[in-house]
Order: sequence, then C-alpha cells, then structure tokens
Amino acid sequence: MSTRNERNAVIEKLENEFNEASGIFVADNHKINVEKVTKLRADFRKEEVSFVVVKNKLAKIAAERSGKEGLVPFMVGPTAIAISKKDGTEPAKVIKDFQKENKDLLELRAAYIDGTVLKSDDAIRLADIPSREVLLAQLLGCLQAPMGKLAGSLAGIFNKLTGTLTALKEKKEAE
Repeated sequence: MSTRNERNAVIEKLENEFNEASGIFVADNHKINVEKVTKLRADFRKEEVSFVVVKNKLAKIAAERSGKEGLVPFMVGPTAIAISKKDGTEPAKVIKDFQKENKDLLELRAAYIDGTVLKSDDAIRLADIPSREVLLAQLLGCLQAPMGKLAGSLAGIFNKLTGTLTALKEKKEAE
C-alpha cells in the first residue's frame, strides 16, 4: 500500500504530463505480457512518447485536475496511458503498428487530442494522417506551385520580348 505522499506525487506527475501533452491515449492492457509490453515501451520511447500503467483512481484525479474530464469514463479496469508532448497522433501510429503484429493484446479505449475526446476507432484513424511537418510541407508545395507557374510565365514573356528586341536590332543594323 502506498502512502498518501506517494499517491499525491503520482497524481501531480500525471497532472503535469496531462497539461503538457498534445495527445493522451487510454488503453486496456490486461492481455499483454511482459515481453510484448517491453517492446511496446521501446517503440513508444523511439517516438518520445511516455507509456505508463496507472491506478485508475489516481489517473482520474489527475485528468480532472488538468481539465481532461472526458477521459475519466474510459479509465476502468487495467489501464495504460500513452502521453505524447510533440505530435498528438504519434501514439496512434505506434499502437496501430503494434496491433498489426499482436491482435487483441492492446485495446485502445479513447484519446484526447487538442481538447477533443475521440473513441478508439477514430483515434486509430489518426495513424493514417501524415505528421504535422509533412502536412505543412504539402501545404507549402501547394502555395509555391502557382508562384512557380507565374514566374515561368513571366520569364517566357521576357524571353520573347528580349528575342523580339534582338531581332529588331539585328534587322535595323542590317538595313
């Protein structure tokens, strides 16, 4: 049995992590064995995602204190939480990859991203969305394309004008 101080420390740590998180994923981990969870933790670590198994009561208190009350109903039974500070969709990608190899071992219950609670199916669909950096690069490419075409068109017009003026100059010199 942990002491009140230990429980409060866990709650405060979780609350801080919830406040700093861009994505929080709640999963049921009762079927997963030590070997598989070790691999899963390593996969999460590669993506700078923390993965913790917590007591529901402590996690619920931390969620309520951090304003993430929407996650509380999903914190029942054996609960594991993946917390991402960088990219809110990264845990979904890791979980989806893990589920490909290990069917039914890690059941995603819900996710909290940018103030929205998503059910498991919607949260897993996030794995198919490219990262923020890729989306920004695609947007930049879309914005640059018209400018490139305009520059090419203007260059063509100037080349024709230059060619015409050169031809006119040569004609005048020949006369």
